[in-house]
Amino acid sequence: MIRQTLYFLFLFLSFGINAQTSNFDNYFEDNTLNLLCYHSGRKGLEYYTIDQTYITNQWAGSKTKLFDNTNLGVHRIEVYSNNGKTLVYSRNYCSLFEEWQTTAEAKNTCGNFEEVLRIPLPKEDVEIAFFSRDSLGNWYKIVSQKIEVKNTEFKTLNYKLYEPYKLNVSSEDISKKLDIVIVPAGYTQKDSLKMISDMKLFSDFFFSKPPFSEAKEKINIWGQCYFSEQTGIAGLDSTINPNSFLGVIYNTFNSPRYIMTPNLFNLHEILINVPYEQIVIMCNSETYGGGGIFNFYLTSYVNPKNGFVLIHEFGHSFAGLGDEYSENDNDVEGATQKIEPWQKNVTSLKDFSKKWKDMMEPSTPIPTPITKEFENKVGVFEGAAYVNKGLYRPYQDCLMRSDKPFCPVCTKEINKMLDFYTE
Repeated sequence: MIRQTLYFLFLFLSFGINAQTSNFDNYFEDNTLNLLCYHSGRKGLEYYTIDQTYITNQWAGSKTKLFDNTNLGVHRIEVYSNNGKTLVYSRNYCSLFEEWQTTAEAKNTCGNFEEVLRIPLPKEDVEIAFFSRDSLGNWYKIVSQKIEVKNTEFKTLNYKLYEPYKLNVSSEDISKKLDIVIVPAGYTQKDSLKMISDMKLFSDFFFSKPPFSEAKEKINIWGQCYFSEQTGIAGLDSTINPNSFLGVIYNTFNSPRYIMTPNLFNLHEILINVPYEQIVIMCNSETYGGGGIFNFYLTSYVNPKNGFVLIHEFGHSFAGLGDEYSENDNDVEGATQKIEPWQKNVTSLKDFSKKWKDMMEPSTPIPTPITKEFENKVGVFEGAAYVNKGLYRPYQDCLMRSDKPFCPVCTKEINKMLDFYTE
């Protein structure tokens, strides 16, 4: 009887996987449609405009996990077929535009930011819908736009093809792997040996801490051999021209250590011949700095003794984890305390049942005192997401706070995301 039950369970699971794969084959080609968008507006107001589209070879994403049910991020793209009746694909993400909206400048000034959204190439006409969260954390539609696949003149690619470098590629069945690409910034031809050495260093960093150290077989890491115009990263050194092709720069939003780039079109242009789902910009600088935006990209400076920064920023960009420290060194507002934050490792206790309450011992008090008694226990510790009061983290110390291992809550969320990409 047990064997029979297991057999039918196997058939059920196999049918589910085959059905989802069939859905991919029904609606999509095994290629990628790149949507070059402008995301613009100011505080409380935003617009999307699809400026250009082009096709690249292969689809690096999952062919079975077509719908993003994580409820992470602040933006969402949905793809509909059959005249807008059938949802066939969705993904959530965050953006530099959303972070800019929280600055003082955005209260009176309009901003215009590049974004590149990538979807499987549809076989038929589709409708693309763009969503963001409102002040209560609910999704609302900003705009939708039809793409007539057969009648659209997709942009012809005449870009230079940069050579990808295999750092940890155990299988080229990319739809069943998490594909990470490392893009060097601030390396010239003269820095080529250092660039390759630093790429290998970054690849080693990824597998230096659990749970990534235990998931090496699930991850492909590629390097893209791209050379910049000057050595180093602009923003803090006046001798380095900030007007580079990649545009990577320190001092984003007046935060000296925050490294970002507004040149998303150019960034993705460099990557047209490499499969990728997560982008790491490796910055040729010894000055502490970095940044990570969920399903957007991350940046990190290079320090052989401080791989913590890379892994911390990957926690943001890959798993949507929030910062668990409370010091704030810029004018960007912290997470709101009026609602439950979407980050799975931060809570305002407005709806804690949806967070990590089930991972706590029943005797652990809420909030939890920061004492020796609860030092290595999951609890509710005050101080997170840049604020000292009203927001809470699950562990006294964690890699999303300092150079410590990931806590059980963050580890769980990372493993869930790894399964999302690879199962």
